[in-house]
Amino acid sequence: MTTQQTNTQRNSQSGQDVHPPIGIDLGTTYSAIASIDKTGTPYCLENQDGEFITPTALLMDEHDVIVGREAVNASTMEPHDFADCFKRDMGGPVYRSGLRGVDVPPQVLNAFVLEQLKQDAEVAVGDIKKAVITVPAFYDEGRRKATQDAGALAGLEVLDIINEPTAAALAYGYQQGLLDPTAQSPNKPTRLLVYDLGGGTFDVTILEITNNTYRAIATDGDVQLGGKDFDERIVAFLAKSFIEEHGVDVRADPQEAAQLWIEAEKAKHTLSQRLKTTVIIGHMGLRSRIELTRDKLEDLTRDLLARSETTTELVLQNAGLQWNDIDRVLLVGGSSRMPAVSAVLEKLSGQSPDRSLSPDQAVAHGAAIHAAMLLKHQHSNLRNCELINVNSHSLGVRGVDRATKRHANAIIIPKNTPLPCRKGKLFSTSIDNQSSVRIVVLEGESMQPANCIELGACVIRDLPPNLPAGSKVEVFYEYAADGRLSVHARLQASRQTAVVEIERPQSAELEDLSIWKRRILTTAENVVQGDPGSILKRLDELYLMTGNAAVAMALPDSLQRPQLVTQQAMAAYRAAKDMMSKAELAKPNVKSHHDLVQLSSKLAVAKSQLSRTESQARFSCIVLGRQCFKENIRPKNTENISLEIAQLRQALAE
Repeated sequence: MTTQQTNTQRNSQSGQDVHPPIGIDLGTTYSAIASIDKTGTPYCLENQDGEFITPTALLMDEHDVIVGREAVNASTMEPHDFADCFKRDMGGPVYRSGLRGVDVPPQVLNAFVLEQLKQDAEVAVGDIKKAVITVPAFYDEGRRKATQDAGALAGLEVLDIINEPTAAALAYGYQQGLLDPTAQSPNKPTRLLVYDLGGGTFDVTILEITNNTYRAIATDGDVQLGGKDFDERIVAFLAKSFIEEHGVDVRADPQEAAQLWIEAEKAKHTLSQRLKTTVIIGHMGLRSRIELTRDKLEDLTRDLLARSETTTELVLQNAGLQWNDIDRVLLVGGSSRMPAVSAVLEKLSGQSPDRSLSPDQAVAHGAAIHAAMLLKHQHSNLRNCELINVNSHSLGVRGVDRATKRHANAIIIPKNTPLPCRKGKLFSTSIDNQSSVRIVVLEGESMQPANCIELGACVIRDLPPNLPAGSKVEVFYEYAADGRLSVHARLQASRQTAVVEIERPQSAELEDLSIWKRRILTTAENVVQGDPGSILKRLDELYLMTGNAAVAMALPDSLQRPQLVTQQAMAAYRAAKDMMSKAELAKPNVKSHHDLVQLSSKLAVAKSQLSRTESQARFSCIVLGRQCFKENIRPKNTENISLEIAQLRQALAE
C-alpha cells in the first residue's frame, strides 16, 4: 500500500470533514503540507512525485507552469524560464524578469507553489479551503502581508500566519507530551531554543512550554542566510577550480550554471554523510573532476556559521538567560543537518542538539496542529493550547528629535514584546496654529526613519485654531496576537482622536492567479481583444512609461518612497551597465591567459548584475507608474498613456 493510499484510508477511517485542518510550510527551497489524523497525529501529504517535500521552484514552459522536482530538473535546459529562491523577495520591490518575457511578483510565484501543494494534497484528503501558513519569525509586516496575499491567490483562506520556530516547538511539545492542560498547578517550564536554518532564511527563537501554554521569550534572525548561501560558496569554489584548470568560467553559460547549482546542492548533502565527495563538471568539451571535503566546505562557510552563532548568542542575551537555562536545543530546517551546525551548537550550549523531529516536516506538522485547534476540529483529540508570540521588529512613530531637529524613530513597542500588547507615548505639536497631526507608523530598530519600513499613517484633522506649539498628543499602539496593528492618536487639548488599523488586505492587483498564468504563457506581441494576459502585459508597458516620466518629478509625500526606490534602482542599473561596458571594452586588450581568466569571471559577474538590476529597475518604475495612476498624478506628456490605461483596466474588469 502506498503512503498516499494510507493517508486516504487514515482520513476515511477518522471520518474527517470535507475541509480538513491543513498546515503549510512555505519554504525558500522546499515546501511541505500536512494534516491531522483521528488520533491528533500530524502527518505530511505526498506530492505528485510521491515525496513529502516539494522544491519551491517553477518552470514556465509553453503550456503550463511546472512546480517542483520537474522544474528543477528542467532548469539546466531552460534556465531563462526557471525561478527559485523567490521567497527571499517577498515584501520587497523585486519582480522576476525573463520568465517568458513577463515580470512576475514574488506573491504570484509563491502562489503557484501553494496552488500545486493544495492540488496534490487534495488527492489524499479532499477539498482544501483553509490553511495555516508559516513564516520565518524574523519576517516583518510587509513579508507577512505578501505571504497572506500568496495564500489568497492560491485559493486558500489563510486562518493564521505563525512563526516557523513556534510551529516546530508546537510539534515537539505534542510529540514529547509536554502539554498538560489538566494540571492543577503549573508544571516546571521546559525551555526550548529552536535553531531553524532553512534553505533561505535563519531564525532563532526561545520558547517556554508550561502546561498548555507556549510562550515565545525572544526571537531574532536573518532573512538572507540559509542553505542557498552554502550552495553559493560551493558553486564559487567549483567554478574557481574549473577556471584554474581550463581558463574559462562555467557560470558564463546559463545552462551550465544551472547544472552547477544542482551539483553543488548534491555535494552539500553528500558531505553531511561522508567526509569527501567528487564533482564532475563539463563545459565547452572540457571536463574536471573536483574533490570537495567536509573540512573544505566548513572552511568555505565558516563566516556563515559564525553569523548564525552570533545571532543565537544575541537571542539568549535578549532573553536574559544563560545556556544552563535551556532544556533543549531543537534543530529545524533542512540545512541544520550539516554536521558543522551540531558542532557549533554543542560547543555553545554544552548539550547535544535534539534531532527528534524531522527537519523537513516539523514546521508543517506544527502548522497543521495549530490549524486543527483554530478550527476546533471535531474528529481530532488535540488538546487546545495557548500560543503567546513576541514581535520580531520594533514599532515606532516618526517624530522630530528636540536636540537635532531631525526626524527620528520614537520606538513605542520594542522587539520581543509579548503579544497582544497596548503601549503609548506622549508627543508634542511642533509649531503654533498647527491644523493637523500626522502619525506615521514605523517598523524597525534604526533611529533613522529612512532605514525603517513605513506601515501606514493616521491623521488628526481640523485642530482648534490658535493651538500653541507643544500641545500634547497621545499615541497608543495596540498589537493583537495575530499581528494586526491598531494606532490611536488623541489630542489632549481638544479630545479629538484618530484611529487606523494597519491590516494585511489582499492587493487588488493580485486577485486572480489564472490571469497571471495566461499572462505568463501568452506569446502574442500585441494586445489580443479580450485576452487578460495580453492586456496585463500592455498595462505593464504603460505603467513603465508613466514611472519613467515621474521619476524626476516633484511628487506628493505618499509617492516619495516609491520614487526614491525607483531612483536607487535606476542608479544601480546604470552602474551595472557601466561595469558591463568596461568589461566588454577590455576584451581587445587581453594578452595573457591570466588576464583572460580574470576577464571571463568579471564578465559573468557583470552579466548577472546587469540582469538583476534591470529587473529591479523595471519593476520599480512599474510600481511607481501604477501608484501615480491610482493617485491621479499625470506626468507631463502622458495624457494618452493614462487614457489607454483606463480603457485597458475597464476591459480587464469586464
